[in-house]
Amino acid sequence: MSLITTKGAYGLMAVFEVSKGTSEHPVSINAISANIGVSRNYLEQILNALKKAEIISAVKGMKGGYYLSKSLSEISFGEVLDTLENDFGFFAKDIEGEYKELFGTLDKELKKLFSKPLSEFNKNADKYLNYTI
Repeated sequence: MSLITTKGAYGLMAVFEVSKGTSEHPVSINAISANIGVSRNYLEQILNALKKAEIISAVKGMKGGYYLSKSLSEISFGEVLDTLENDFGFFAKDIEGEYKELFGTLDKELKKLFSKPLSEFNKNADKYLNYTI
């Protein structure tokens, strides 16, 4: 079982694609769709959720598209995933008994990991793929 669904993964990729644009030169939905390999219809759902959460902004019209509402250093992995994943969490909150403390500790460590800003990815992007932001 994956911790992150395809919606969350595509959402993270979409944010990185959107980060290539500006309010003057936004990234088109067609470019994002082609670059991350997801259908335009599915991508629209993801982008609408990110826009509602004020992670990205949109410019309407013929030369319209998307750009970040704030910098990658101000957006965490967790923020994007909380926006896109239904009931995103690491462990069931109703665990009782001797394992509650163990799961609580693991939950804190995972939240710390996911609180890193997306700009952290930029520092290692060349290790993962040929990616420019």
